[in-house]
Amino acid sequence: MNGLLRLQDYLTAHQYDGILLLSQTNLRYFAGFTGTTAIGFVTPNTAFIVTDSRYTEQAENQCEGYEVIQYTGSNWETIADIVKNHNITLSVCAFEGNYVPVDTYMTFSDILVCSKFKSVDLTPLRAVKRPDELTLMKEAARIADEAFAALLPQLKPGMTEREACVTLEIEMLKRGSEEPSFDTIVASGHRSSMPHGVASDKVIETGDFVTFDFGAVYQGYHSDMTRTIVMGHASDLQRKLYKVVLDAQLKGLAAVKAGTTGKIVDAACRDSIAADGYGDYFNHGTGHGVGLDIHEEPVASPRSNTVLEPNMIVTVEPGVYLPGEIGLRIEDSVIVTDDGYELLTHTSKELIEVKG
Repeated sequence: MNGLLRLQDYLTAHQYDGILLLSQTNLRYFAGFTGTTAIGFVTPNTAFIVTDSRYTEQAENQCEGYEVIQYTGSNWETIADIVKNHNITLSVCAFEGNYVPVDTYMTFSDILVCSKFKSVDLTPLRAVKRPDELTLMKEAARIADEAFAALLPQLKPGMTEREACVTLEIEMLKRGSEEPSFDTIVASGHRSSMPHGVASDKVIETGDFVTFDFGAVYQGYHSDMTRTIVMGHASDLQRKLYKVVLDAQLKGLAAVKAGTTGKIVDAACRDSIAADGYGDYFNHGTGHGVGLDIHEEPVASPRSNTVLEPNMIVTVEPGVYLPGEIGLRIEDSVIVTDDGYELLTHTSKELIEVKG
């Protein structure tokens, strides 16, 4: 199953005569193609995949609804031939302006006969997930949940953040992950105040907060979860800050439902943290969509007017960060439903004290 019909409806609604697909994410979503070299050319009524001999058979097997054409010379000249041979009039041709390099744009705009090229963002078309996508994302989340459970007994004071990171990523690979969703964040002690503190050579010490922000990839689809644990017994400050963030995260989750906006979800978290006196220390947006990319639509932030719809995925991940001292974040990914949400990530959010 692919998103071809959704894309063709989009072209018709916007009166675009065609669109060029170059990004691997959009080629996978709208065509089902998982190779590394191809161009998609789609009109409201036809669809073509132009690729070389390495991927012709693969494209024929994967790209339902597309005519696969193998090029031997210039891929852009091949598309120009398609336009000519199929009597396609290109008054307006869309392209992925947030992905296409300038030199590539200059090349195809010189070769293709078109009155106007229009830069478009296709990310919103991928925001509402199909049932098959939800199945894959649930599996990615399951892998990450189980890997984290397997990591916890292996955590010891004296190991480095990087060693903990490698252990977690191996546990995900053993359970079927293709790769990490992104550079795994392991931030301990004073580094926990860095929201995106990727794993370093810092030694994890007794008494440290340790924030893990990580995810698995399953058949191209990402998961995303953050948990913060304590190495040893939690201090009074750690318990206080953990409660502040957990309370905010639960309020953010409670705000999620179809018809609300990303701004409202963000405000639920942000207002809660501010009421507890730490508003100045929550310095990023509350959440984002997840799918074939780790950051997609919708967005939950103070500026987001995006209306949530059923089967969108959104993360809820507030945090508090005292610079150079201490910090934490708690994150779940959820499926938006008509009257609330369904959790994708199921790891407990009770404060975990790891006895090393």
